[in-house]
Amino acid sequence: MFEFGTFVVSILTFLVLFLIIRRFGFDKFNNVLEKRRQFVIDQLDEAERNRLAAEQHLNEQKQLLEAARQQAHELIETARQRADEQAREIVRTAQDEAQKLLEANRELIERERAEAMNTVLTAVSALTVDLSEKLLRRHSGDVEHQAMIAEAEAQLGELVC
Repeated sequence: MFEFGTFVVSILTFLVLFLIIRRFGFDKFNNVLEKRRQFVIDQLDEAERNRLAAEQHLNEQKQLLEAARQQAHELIETARQRADEQAREIVRTAQDEAQKLLEANRELIERERAEAMNTVLTAVSALTVDLSEKLLRRHSGDVEHQAMIAEAEAQLGELVC
């Protein structure tokens, strides 16, 4: 049940305690709350600064990565161009060497052909002279023999040229 006296005593006790706490405890409690509020604000500010620094660092890393990719691409392109140039140079060198070898072989073949022709002509000349001498000795004299040899040598000289 409700008793008015107990109610009044309770209210007075509450007010006395409230005034004591307000006088000695609220300032300290407010100071603690203010410090806590300031600490939270500082932590939020620091977190924001850290986030901005992290974003800036991330952007720098992205730029560095892009620069590295670009540099790698340039290096690859330069290497590809060098390889292409070296390949063209190797092909040119091989073609030049093949051409020189072909020319040298043609000259060698021409010399060997000329030597073979000279050898054959010499052999034919010698055989012709021997045969002519044998035939002429049987049918002609020395003067006719010398004239025929000279004529045969002249005709053979025309064949060689």
